Amino acid sequence: MLLTKREEQVLKAFQDFGKLSINNISDILKVSKRTVYRTLADLTESLNQFNISIIKEGNQYVLTGELERLGEFTSQTVFSRNERLNLIAFRLLTAQAEVTNDDLQSDFAVSNVTIIQDIADIEKRLSDFDLQLIRKGGYSISPESSELRRVLAVLMTNNISVSDFWQHDYGSFKAVSSSYLENATLVFQSHQSDLPEIDAKMSQFFIVLLALTGYGTVPDSPSPLVSKTALDFAKSVYADLSEKNGLFYPIQEILYYAAVLDELVIKRQETPLFNENFDSEFFYNVSNLIDKVALYTKINFAKDQTLFKFLFNHIRLSLAIPIIFEDSANITLRHSALNHSEYLHRVVTLLVKEIFPVYLQSETEYELITLHFASSLRRSPDIYPIAILLLSDERPLACELLITRLKTLAPFVGTVKVKPAADFTALDRERYDSILSTQLTSAEDVKLVSIYPDGKELLQLQEYLQEIQANRDVKIRQEVQFEPSYDLQNYLLASQTLLSEFSYRQIENNPEFAETVRMVVEKIDYVTDQNYLADKLIERFTISPLAIPETHLALLHTYSSKVERSCFKVFELKRPVTALSMNHQEEEISRFLVMLTRLDETKEVRDLMTAISQSIIENHLYTEIYKTGNKDIIYQLLNQIFTEKIKKLEN
Repeated sequence: MLLTKREEQVLKAFQDFGKLSINNISDILKVSKRTVYRTLADLTESLNQFNISIIKEGNQYVLTGELERLGEFTSQTVFSRNERLNLIAFRLLTAQAEVTNDDLQSDFAVSNVTIIQDIADIEKRLSDFDLQLIRKGGYSISPESSELRRVLAVLMTNNISVSDFWQHDYGSFKAVSSSYLENATLVFQSHQSDLPEIDAKMSQFFIVLLALTGYGTVPDSPSPLVSKTALDFAKSVYADLSEKNGLFYPIQEILYYAAVLDELVIKRQETPLFNENFDSEFFYNVSNLIDKVALYTKINFAKDQTLFKFLFNHIRLSLAIPIIFEDSANITLRHSALNHSEYLHRVVTLLVKEIFPVYLQSETEYELITLHFASSLRRSPDIYPIAILLLSDERPLACELLITRLKTLAPFVGTVKVKPAADFTALDRERYDSILSTQLTSAEDVKLVSIYPDGKELLQLQEYLQEIQANRDVKIRQEVQFEPSYDLQNYLLASQTLLSEFSYRQIENNPEFAETVRMVVEKIDYVTDQNYLADKLIERFTISPLAIPETHLALLHTYSSKVERSCFKVFELKRPVTALSMNHQEEEISRFLVMLTRLDETKEVRDLMTAISQSIIENHLYTEIYKTGNKDIIYQLLNQIFTEKIKKLEN
């Protein structure tokens, strides 16, 4: 006979201890006395069938009867709430008929009330993905839904670990035969080199999606324009899969797979400059999140050169494979995310809700994204630095060693000034966020540190400095200017070439966008076929609009054999024109930023052109300069961008 997990725990306790009180059982099960009485009643009913009873002796209970038959009992599988939600959702997505409440109660050994609550939560979550739960003789989801296949692929990818998947162990989440999944894995891997680099979880998702071909329906409306890369890949994998499975796959299935591949991978590459088709709205949303978090926290996160990259890759994966049901029992990130970052967490939560789709919304996502911003604070002295005064009469070498150790354990330390304790003045308290001393002083606000701190003291110092940063007063300080040294001659020559080709001019333009583009192209030298290039720029802009919201700027860029010299140019329009922006809203354009790259250009020029495009799309401070700066100011900005790029390469 099957016992519940609680009944099994009580029965084992009786065997181990003999006699148990209600308080003993309550402590063992970690439940209320009321639940204990109910569990004892259920266990008694089960034991009576085998001539075993539970009797009360004083204030304790004991087993009597044919105790040798206890070995005939087994326990049933008990699922956590998160496991139950995922399994019920999987059942609903794959069932051929209605799933009844009684079926679910029996399969998961829970009450009617529990199933009703689970179904309500599942219905609410599936609605985020535009899936409707049907209540008619049970529970079901329409097999005609165009989102069913994609949500099922996400659910399977979330619940099958990467290691189990590559070992072909799919557990309870196998919607199709193992052979279909194994064939899809082999086919996808054989062609994966044709795609941009993607991580193992993304690969797993596209393999599962490929194996699920035929599940649900694909959209009836005409497929969106897909890239050649995605279409060629889809045709290749379906040709091989058709041969392995002995099935014919219609063109609509191939187009659907290519469209999803385009949406989640091809159009969301970190460097969009050399991609004909990319998701400008996604780029804008990531940069907009950084910009707005900086606005509300008064912290210039745009200075962190790696934050955009980390957020880009994290959010791209989360949008492709969102968490459908998060496991509240395993949330271990909250403490780290909220430590000294409560306000930052609230800001990030509100902005993610505002900017990104509802299916991305979960506490885990808010915490992970908050951690990216919190890590940015801890990673670099350029974001939210603290200034330290070190009072010491020790030898300079010893002080330098201590400073090095401080900056290693707390990279956000900006400057450390060393001076003798005798020179300490009241004005120093206003100039520095923290004052450390290697010798005892009478000042209460000066922290004593060892000149050679041990591991324990270093950990305490790290916590202390993080506390200082979290509660520092903002002080305006003059930034330290670094004189760069250049060893990379090719990059230096490339930067000089691009700066010499830069120009800024006003034009008397036509009020129509397309005609203005043609007039701009006519003003550019070194173009062998102006009509062809203008058509290409207009076509690219139609596919991936790059008018930057609320800036009156539009970026026109391409690489072409019709361009003889790579260049970046700014055109001021006498008459503003209207164009579609990155967030697919109408934007009034008063300046065109034009980037033209020669087809066989050198790696150095391509890298510097990429740096310009990133400065336009990712950095709102630089965007403001492009929006309002004159020729000299923009020239200096380009020079600065090239300098930062070369310096980064040297480092």
